Amino acid sequence: MYSTNLHQELLQAIANLSDQQIPLVLQFISSLETPVNNYPTSAKTVLERMGGYPQFLLEGSGDLSDRDVRKKAIADRIQARHQTRTHE
Repeated sequence: MYSTNLHQELLQAIANLSDQQIPLVLQFISSLETPVNNYPTSAKTVLERMGGYPQFLLEGSGDLSDRDVRKKAIADRIQARHQTRTHE
């Protein structure tokens, strides 16, 4: 699997370790033996964790790739939300 030269280098490097370094190297080696699939991974994408696409932007009739249209849609939404909060 690996060349004997690499094994020889590894054995020589291990032989040159101090007594304080050996526990650290053993800890590192044991961390390499942990299967990768045991590490926690998030199944959700960033967009899913944020709650998905903002629906008010998707429901608009304008071309949201245009900055001015997008800016106006966001401003209208903020203004509508502000009005409902102040009238409560």
